[in-house]
Amino acid sequence: MLNETEHNVILQYNFISQQLTKYAGILLYILCFFGTMMNILSFKCQTYRNRSCSLYLLIASLFDFLHLNLGPLSNIIEYGFNYNWAIHSIAFCKIKHYLNFIFSVISATLTTFVSIERYILSSRKNARWKYCTRPFAVRCIQFTILFWLIISIPILFCYTRSHHISHNEQFVCSNTFHSFICRLTQLLYICIFNGFLPPIIMMIFSLLTCRNIQQLRQRSLLKSVLIQTTNYQITTMFILQSIKSSFTSLPFAIFNTYLLLTNKMPKSALNQAKENLIYQIVYLLFWSNYTSFFVYMYSSDIFRKQWTKTLRKLMYYLRKSKQSKYYYRTQLVL
Repeated sequence: MLNETEHNVILQYNFISQQLTKYAGILLYILCFFGTMMNILSFKCQTYRNRSCSLYLLIASLFDFLHLNLGPLSNIIEYGFNYNWAIHSIAFCKIKHYLNFIFSVISATLTTFVSIERYILSSRKNARWKYCTRPFAVRCIQFTILFWLIISIPILFCYTRSHHISHNEQFVCSNTFHSFICRLTQLLYICIFNGFLPPIIMMIFSLLTCRNIQQLRQRSLLKSVLIQTTNYQITTMFILQSIKSSFTSLPFAIFNTYLLLTNKMPKSALNQAKENLIYQIVYLLFWSNYTSFFVYMYSSDIFRKQWTKTLRKLMYYLRKSKQSKYYYRTQLVL
């Protein structure tokens, strides 16, 4: 039985967790929504159209957008407003977490491919450049999507509804670690594939690219100034993004590993409330990965100029659409 003091402390932790998810989550969702939409529009432009890295980032942004509206948005609704729209059906619970993982890990995989591609282009071995063409990127994207759709099937068998003491004994949709397979699934898929592996690989290849970047500049002297500047700025953009990804993804992976290792240990209601608060913090930090647009804006003049052009075109089409609707209504009145 809980004494009154401990019960009040638990309520305070739960209240902080809820308010953090509600207000910080909404603000972050708006920034991420805007950023992913701007990434999609910007990477479709002519400046980046023929580069394989822009295709990787475009498709990654599309999956970011899907994950943002399936995972983080439902997390805000569930924990911030105490409305779990996915809990009434076990099948929907399983499918939601299956798709949630797939959208996230495909985006991480494609972004990792960009770091590898930047390294290959900065190397002296010209024979490797054939792996940096747009047709090869298309095949890699197709294989990546098919691979994760198949390999992620075990997630469907591990997620289910369960009571959570930090949510007033309400049902939540989670991995209950009821078998060795489910614990292994959590370790491989959440902690490693979608946690430690992408930022570590990106950091390794970013460091290797930094080592080769002087050679990249020397080779680019033979090309036009625009191509040289574009290649250099794309590389800089992605190096900064790799650094940011490490700070946002690793805490999420570390805390999920901790939850997995301590799952069998007895925990008081107070400790569970503390863990729930920490989980909400690292989860918010994790999906701040989708603010890459602001990193690109900061690090690249070309990206800023292209975004400005894209925004002007968008405003032009919106004004034109509004004028067309007004003209149509006027004609109906006349």
